[in-house]
Amino acid sequence: MVHQPVKAIHINWTRPSMTCNGSVYCRRYQVDDFELFSTILSALLWKQNNGPVKLYTDSIGYEYYRSLGLLPLWDEIDTKTLDSIPCSIDAEIYWAAAKIFAVQAEEGPVVMMDTDLLVWKRLDELRDCEIAAFHTESLDLDCYLPYGYLKKRADYQLDKDWDWSLLPYNTALAYFGHQEFQKYYTHSAIDFMTNNMERPCELVSQMVFAEQRLFSMCAQKMKLSVHTFLKETYNGVCDDFTHLWGAKGVARSDRNFRGQLCRSLINAIRREFPHYQFPVQIQQLAQSVM
Repeated sequence: MVHQPVKAIHINWTRPSMTCNGSVYCRRYQVDDFELFSTILSALLWKQNNGPVKLYTDSIGYEYYRSLGLLPLWDEIDTKTLDSIPCSIDAEIYWAAAKIFAVQAEEGPVVMMDTDLLVWKRLDELRDCEIAAFHTESLDLDCYLPYGYLKKRADYQLDKDWDWSLLPYNTALAYFGHQEFQKYYTHSAIDFMTNNMERPCELVSQMVFAEQRLFSMCAQKMKLSVHTFLKETYNGVCDDFTHLWGAKGVARSDRNFRGQLCRSLINAIRREFPHYQFPVQIQQLAQSVM
């Protein structure tokens, strides 16, 4: 059977990290070393196994990647979409809003893939599904609040057909092969976030509702089945996927673990892609942690 390539998108919006208490401040934008190595490996693996990779970033992100010599990593780059995200979207509350805007801008089928997500195999199952997500999540997690506890602007209109008993979907990896769902989901998420400026105390619940819980609610309303790449919540033990979300948190507070994580990623790049040449700046960074 002939493999049909599927485009994936990486998204990096710099505005959340450049904002503090609602004000944009000037500083030198920078990405953690392990995040750079995971981004490289994520893109290379997808291109080897599944298809092209497009980067959505803003002008600051573009210049940062350009300064590191990383722009050739992606097959396409779009800065207009994220540069155009309106100020009515609070970047601190909705730190992953750029993912929604990027998916809205795309013409499916397309895979949204976090830069800390590594896909080690060909995803042939995408031929047989309309939408997919990484895995389900438990409603017992503190970040998934009942409707009454979510912050909402005064004129927000709730869709009465949404089922609040549904499990959310983790969208570190998500597939959009149904155009109407893609439109409905992104419209619903953007509508919820727009001018919704009251801050939750933990700065998590609002975003995960817009990105992950709405995914399941919108799919159920449209009577669509959601394929999950993992049958259970990711626990760090999986041959086909590696999600570094938890590891990154540890790396930021543990210098020794940070070095181990960097070396592991560098070694994986060199092992899987022996002909890939690190740009000079990345090669220097790799040498500093080896």
